[in-house]
Amino acid sequence: MNFRTFWYNLFVKTVLLTSYTSENFPYLSKWLVDKELMHNWGMPIFKKEDIGSWIEDPTRVILMIRDDQGGNVIGFVNFYNWDKNKATASMGILIDPKYQNQGYGKIAIKEVNNYAFDKLGLKKIELYVESVNQRSRHVMEKAGYIFDHFNPIKQKYFYYMAKK
Repeated sequence: MNFRTFWYNLFVKTVLLTSYTSENFPYLSKWLVDKELMHNWGMPIFKKEDIGSWIEDPTRVILMIRDDQGGNVIGFVNFYNWDKNKATASMGILIDPKYQNQGYGKIAIKEVNNYAFDKLGLKKIELYVESVNQRSRHVMEKAGYIFDHFNPIKQKYFYYMAKK
């Protein structure tokens, strides 16, 4: 390994996307009942008894996001509202607060986009960001998502990315 490879591996964050398994349930059950995370995600806090049915929804694809260096689960992404005719879906992504502000969100979005377009066959990804979540708006815009519109009633910014 040369110095350049060493430096890259030391300072550049990389993530792995893995399929959701029941072993990941404790992570989702922790995050989906967290008041601040759900507020930033634009959703009410889940009841513990409802998490299983949300996960098992056959129209939803959940991928776990892992830190490539240590293998730690740092978040998840879920695709929902599939339109198979148009090859579009909505996306939500959540990064554990312990891993926020470290560049994982940006890297995870890049990997998720590649997966969605190359593996899931999507032509367009849609998402919304709560107006209070300025950090997520910044990450999405840096990742290349295009601002579509702001809904003043719902206080949400809507974005999309089309396959290039």
